[in-house]
Amino acid sequence: MLHSNSDRSLISRFGISPWSTSSNRKSDAVYNYLEEQIIVGALKPGDAIAEQQVADACDCAQGTVREALFKLQQSGLVVRHDYKGTRIAGISHAEAVEIVKIRMQLEEQAGRMIASKISSTVRDRLFEILDAMCQAADDNEIFLCSAYDRLFHATLFSQANLKGLEPILERCALHMHRVTLSHRDIPLDGSSIHEKHITIIESHCKGSPEEAARAAREHVSFLFDRWMSEHTFRELSV
Repeated sequence: MLHSNSDRSLISRFGISPWSTSSNRKSDAVYNYLEEQIIVGALKPGDAIAEQQVADACDCAQGTVREALFKLQQSGLVVRHDYKGTRIAGISHAEAVEIVKIRMQLEEQAGRMIASKISSTVRDRLFEILDAMCQAADDNEIFLCSAYDRLFHATLFSQANLKGLEPILERCALHMHRVTLSHRDIPLDGSSIHEKHITIIESHCKGSPEEAARAAREHVSFLFDRWMSEHTFRELSV
C-alpha cells in the first residue's frame, strides 16, 4: 500500500518524518515506495520495473510513475532504456569502494569545518532524529531506519554550508545503505546505532576539528569493514 509522505510520518509512530514535507507530489510517494523496495532488496539488480504494474499498485497514472523513475535514474538506482524499459541498476565492488572514499572525505572535511560550532537547536534536532532512528531499528523498520540515518548525516553535513556537495553525500549514503541493508539477515540493533551516533554528535559539538573528522572517518570505515563483503557485491552486480 502506498502512503503520502505525511502519512508515513504518522504510520511510523516516531513523531518526526524523515521525508521532506515541502512537496505533496504523488511522484515523490511513488519514488519512496520504489526506493524502499530497492533498499530492502525486494527489487534486485537487473529486475525490470513495469510502469503499469507500479501504477496499479500505487493507484496512480503511468505519467506519475515515469516522474518517479526519472528521479530514481538521477539517484543511480535504475537504468532506463527507450526500447528495453527500466531495470534496477547494479553496483560493482570497485564502484562501491569509491563511493565509500568520497563519503568519508566529505564527512571528514565537514567535521573539521563545523566542530564545536553546532547550535543547541541543531544538536537537539540531531538527538530527535537519532531517537527516531533507534526506534525504527528496534521495530526492524529497515527502510525508515535508513531514511532517518540519511537525514541525520545530511542535517550534520548541512552545517558546513557546502551546498553543492550535499547531493553527492546524499547519493553516497543512499548507495551505501543499498549495499549494507539489502542483504541484512539479522535484526537492526537500536542500542548499537545509538552508541555510534552519540559519538558523532559529541565529537562534532564539543570536540576539536580533528576529533570530529576522526569520528566521521571511523563511522564510515566501520560500515565498510562490517558489511561490504565480496559476497554482497556479487549479489548486487547485474
